[in-house]
Amino acid sequence: MRLFVGVEIPADIAADLYPLARGIKGLDAQTPENMHITLKFIGNVDPGLAREIDQALSKLAFTPFDLGVQGLNVFASAQKIRIFWAGVSEQPLLRQLAARVENALRALEECPDMDMRNFTPHITLGRNRTAARATIEQAVADHGDIRSRSFTVDRFCLYESHSTIDGPEFRVVAAYDGSDIRDIKDAKSKASEDTALLDAVNLEEFQ
Repeated sequence: MRLFVGVEIPADIAADLYPLARGIKGLDAQTPENMHITLKFIGNVDPGLAREIDQALSKLAFTPFDLGVQGLNVFASAQKIRIFWAGVSEQPLLRQLAARVENALRALEECPDMDMRNFTPHITLGRNRTAARATIEQAVADHGDIRSRSFTVDRFCLYESHSTIDGPEFRVVAAYDGSDIRDIKDAKSKASEDTALLDAVNLEEFQ
């Protein structure tokens, strides 16, 4: 299983963001249903460790907070822009949640593939294949003042990534709201497919 922890984006906001990347030739646009804010990439785990991760996340204290899309930016090297993304409004409770998730996972001491880079809250809009730097930079300049409506984050989720011919698909397998009531889709019904580890994947798929 290939897992990460994230925050969902409302469908209407994701739909509004989609055309920003869809219109850039050479950019693989993130589909609205796949948009999210990654709190922590975990990587490949077996079903036993997945259950431990679920249990650890279910114990985290969580306070709902408001968030909104704010601005555009990129992750880039000197040679190439890699990721085109939308930012979010500054929210200390989001950073607090990301830190709590990381600490809970590190305490397990069993997640060697976990991404240990500093948390940069963002929503991936597209991954660059052949798009010109100038084209993406122009999109950032043209739409850099983008803002969305405010939305309430009242849960965070454990996602599983599936590789398809059309790119990765992300599926919520458990959700946590800080209470004892959790929206968990039991992995036991698909234990036979969970026993097979998926192929290794570039960390950019979860940015």
